[in-house]
Amino acid sequence: MTRFLNGSVSRRSVLKAGGALAGAAALGTFGYTPAQAAGDLRIIMPGGSWKEWVEQTFTAPFGSANEVEILWKLGLGQEPLVMAQQARPQWDLIHTGQMRAGQLGAMGLYQPLSEEKMPNLAKIHPSFRYQYLAGKCHTPYGLCVNTSKITREITSWEDLWDPEFKGRVAFPAWGWIGDEVFHAINIAFGGTSEDIEPGIAKFKELFAENGAVVANNVEHTRQLIDAEEVWLVPFFGARIEQAAAAGTPVEFVIPEEGGLSWIWNMSIIANRPEQNVANAEALLDTTFEAERQIEFAKLTGYPPTNIDAMANLPAELKRLELSDSDVELLGKLQSQLDPMTLFAYRDQYAERWNKEVLGA
Repeated sequence: MTRFLNGSVSRRSVLKAGGALAGAAALGTFGYTPAQAAGDLRIIMPGGSWKEWVEQTFTAPFGSANEVEILWKLGLGQEPLVMAQQARPQWDLIHTGQMRAGQLGAMGLYQPLSEEKMPNLAKIHPSFRYQYLAGKCHTPYGLCVNTSKITREITSWEDLWDPEFKGRVAFPAWGWIGDEVFHAINIAFGGTSEDIEPGIAKFKELFAENGAVVANNVEHTRQLIDAEEVWLVPFFGARIEQAAAAGTPVEFVIPEEGGLSWIWNMSIIANRPEQNVANAEALLDTTFEAERQIEFAKLTGYPPTNIDAMANLPAELKRLELSDSDVELLGKLQSQLDPMTLFAYRDQYAERWNKEVLGA
């Protein structure tokens, strides 16, 4: 069963165990028996369609098969909550990307991953595996281009500043993923993790002179794209493909300076009760299974990270294959960032963004 804990709002719904168990049988075993399971599993996640896909592929079958109640706290920017609860954490797993996982993991807030406890971890490609996080998928990220409104070739992040597109560009909200995108583009413009002056100057121009608007989240970005209110915006490759399949004239471009690629999954919050940790490790291990990653890829359109899944994509997913040069280009900018420097100055950088760029 699943329950939402989001402030004072609570909702309980009972899963149909038969259907979930049938799905579990079709996709393989969990490596975890009901006799081992007990209690609940508390997960922090932004919500939206991503949460629905995670629930469908991983958490609902796991909860039903092992009689574990799944509780959710939904919303963006939940890392401060994890930090505030360091002495007595109330949550077991948090959905995250590699940079924030490394930052909070270095503070002792997340538990290192272990092949002994999660055997399927050994099958994750080294490019998508970190000390505190290993991906169930990775998400190529670049520019979404409206091909009916923009007739020339788009090749660079610099194209966001083209006066021809004034009032028709957007940039992701800082508290969503905008901070990481900003820091990557700052690198492309000659900045560093310690020096964000190039980025601040450029983005102040983007908003003040080229009329950029803020895209608040995935759903809001899709709305702006589908309504053709914006013609050029940084976005996830699979989301762009979904928009194109729905009839919006858009295409995905990896900028020549380099794109981005997040490694998405859940990190295990440290210092939780032993049974909760065991439940968290067991669930996380299912996200590393090849069959489940392929099912997740069918829902999301994002490439898997399991080596066997990468090598055996079904015909309908062959489009997700990336060349070595594409993978290298997607990781080029992020690899030059220093996560702990960005963490140390996170409040200062956020304040500069709000005041100098947005004028808030």
